[in-house]
Amino acid sequence: MARQALTGTQLPSEPELQSFATAAAQLLIERLPRAPGSRTVSRRAGVGLQHLDHREYLPGDEVRHIDWRQTARRRQAVVRRFESETTSDWTILLDASSSMAHGARKWKAAVHMAAAMSYALLQLGHRVGLLAFGERVLSQCPRGRGQRQYAAIARLLTGMKPAHAGQRSALGVCAPHLPGAATVFAISDFLADDEMRRDLGVILQRCAALHVVQVRDAAESRLSEAGEFDLVDVETGARMPAQIGARAEALAAGERAAMTARLRGFCQRSAAAFTDFDVEQTWQQALLRHLLRARSSC
Repeated sequence: MARQALTGTQLPSEPELQSFATAAAQLLIERLPRAPGSRTVSRRAGVGLQHLDHREYLPGDEVRHIDWRQTARRRQAVVRRFESETTSDWTILLDASSSMAHGARKWKAAVHMAAAMSYALLQLGHRVGLLAFGERVLSQCPRGRGQRQYAAIARLLTGMKPAHAGQRSALGVCAPHLPGAATVFAISDFLADDEMRRDLGVILQRCAALHVVQVRDAAESRLSEAGEFDLVDVETGARMPAQIGARAEALAAGERAAMTARLRGFCQRSAAAFTDFDVEQTWQQALLRHLLRARSSC
């Protein structure tokens, strides 16, 4: 596709962002990272944190935070939850490799998802940062809070586009830029060797919880012409002769489905939340479905 088709990416409108943030608020505010050390609150007596509400006792909670009156009333262990506990650090990883330039709809959907997640999380007081990557970190917005942080992320998103060719996917390059125990939200088509599972394993070692959203466009495996062609990998430049036709399209679609199945299986084994998002869907529905599923997986 032409390079011009990817210029001037528009973000979701303010009403769209606010509507999504309202719908996602309960799904986000109730989620606490499960990994050791992932909470942002130092749980020492006398820190003076404001009490927010209660929740069920979980292994690892300090006994001093058990509310014995509520425990007796509900007949199950209940701990006090503090206001600071509801916020945490998030980093959004956005794939800006050349494969994301194949079809403007895929890049647009990925950018909309990154913007909407940033907006919703910042509305709830979380710290949010964003990394755009290819074979290296292409652009970065360090973690921050508030409206100014969303404005910074929005400028980054509207000012960038994936290279038309020559930019490979290397998710692992983001790992050194993930200080502390943050929740990571990775958005990519995962069209790379081993579906980036090796790199996802590296990211898993550096984060408190991992979300994986695979963006795909079914049109990628459909070609308008038939015959003998040289197929070119837009990321590596490698060429491969191929006989294009209905059978080849079916094989391509089957391999694409197999790649998704391998990625989904990896995420299930790794307790990472996974969503396969087709651009024919709306990004709002896909994100809300993902967040609902994530409550039970990571």
